[in-house]
Amino acid sequence: MTSTCSNCGALKIAKEEPNLLIPATTSWTLARCQQLAKSNEPPNDAETAFLRAVVPHTAARLACLQDEISRLRERLALLETEQAQLSDYHSQNLTILSPLRRMPSELMTEIFSWSLPGVDEPNGDVTSGVEKKSPWVLARVSSRWRNISLSTPSLWSLVQIWGSKVEDSVLELVRTQVERARQLKIHFYGTEESNSAAQIKLFDFLSEHALRWEEFSVQLTPALVPRLGVLRGRLPSLKRLWIQWDKEESHLGDDPIKCFEAASSLLDVGMQAYLMGRSTPIHFPAHQLTSYRLRGPWEMHQQVLKMAPNVVEAQIFTSSQPEASGATLNLVHLRRLYVSEPTVLDHIRAPRLDEIAIWTNRPEGMVDRLDSFLRRSSCTTLRQVHFRGLPHTGTTAEILRKCPSITSLVLTFIGNGTEEQSLTSLHDHLTMLDLQHESTSILSPHLTDLSFGSTVSIPIDYPLVDLPLLRFSQSRVLVRIL
Repeated sequence: MTSTCSNCGALKIAKEEPNLLIPATTSWTLARCQQLAKSNEPPNDAETAFLRAVVPHTAARLACLQDEISRLRERLALLETEQAQLSDYHSQNLTILSPLRRMPSELMTEIFSWSLPGVDEPNGDVTSGVEKKSPWVLARVSSRWRNISLSTPSLWSLVQIWGSKVEDSVLELVRTQVERARQLKIHFYGTEESNSAAQIKLFDFLSEHALRWEEFSVQLTPALVPRLGVLRGRLPSLKRLWIQWDKEESHLGDDPIKCFEAASSLLDVGMQAYLMGRSTPIHFPAHQLTSYRLRGPWEMHQQVLKMAPNVVEAQIFTSSQPEASGATLNLVHLRRLYVSEPTVLDHIRAPRLDEIAIWTNRPEGMVDRLDSFLRRSSCTTLRQVHFRGLPHTGTTAEILRKCPSITSLVLTFIGNGTEEQSLTSLHDHLTMLDLQHESTSILSPHLTDLSFGSTVSIPIDYPLVDLPLLRFSQSRVLVRIL
């Protein structure tokens, strides 16, 4: 097809050569031009004359096109400018209409609290990268967020310090956080491998605010122990206490730690005591405890529990077996119990127990021991059984059969077992529970909650977990993968 350019009058050919403007000519001339363009052959006089006549026309058309392109580019630039301005205006209006602007401050505070790093969470301390962590980052988003975060002392209450990262510059960050908080939850993990002077300086500063301590978790070193003395009589708000030692030899000593004796609000105590060697005595008001966690010899547990008649939760970590002739501890308020050594059950009576967790790597005698414990305790309130380690399928089935009050079963695969052993145990438990629907005797008539967890990487058989055959109770069992 051909057309004439309205600006230069040249003929426009839109075929093999689109947008080419030349004077009117024959198809033979066009074919000859294409032939010459594909070779190094020189044109003859007639062809030269023809091409010289064409050049002004193509130049005129190119100038025409350049003008048109320039106009279009100017128009495009105007449109893009308008688009950018309108986009900014649109975004601005959407921002103004954002539901966050109408969200009550109380709800924002709740959301902020869920953004806080957990205790012992990696990089959850105040010693590095605070600008990227909550609550510090919240104060940098907007003036409203800053006002909410700064007016919410609970967001700043957790002060977590790792001694290996302590430097002099950390003190200013901690000082700022303490100023913004009301009650304080101090988690201070000292270490003998790092700057003791900087750790002591920081610990002394925190001790100046001990009246506001609500929670205190500490990893002690020989350099920190003498600093505890200033806390005596200055812990009226302390509710939870956890003490551990940096190294096994760090806790050897004869002088007792007495600064916690007068902590009138202390309800929850935990302690990491090494099983070998002498341990520095730590005094605390055992008579007022409701929660207790201790890793140490059974004799140490006995001493504490005898003085803790109101304990509701006890976690007894020990590798030593009590003497067969040992006295029985009567824990009338105990509701939740964990024992790492099942023989401990032979020396406890707990008539109101709701939940029990047991390390089960040695299934021998487990059924008789638990049954004897429940009978001795006259306990009919047991609702949850939690087996940790490498649970044995036969033991689990027998305990469920003997304890019809159980509504929740938790299995956590931990410890020295291989991934294959853990997977086999999990599969066997699921199969065992599933097959009970075909039995004339229901294994556990009230079981409604079945949970699994593992510290080793094992593939969960989800189809088996979700079997519709899990109907060995009157209602469908809720299965959780922890």
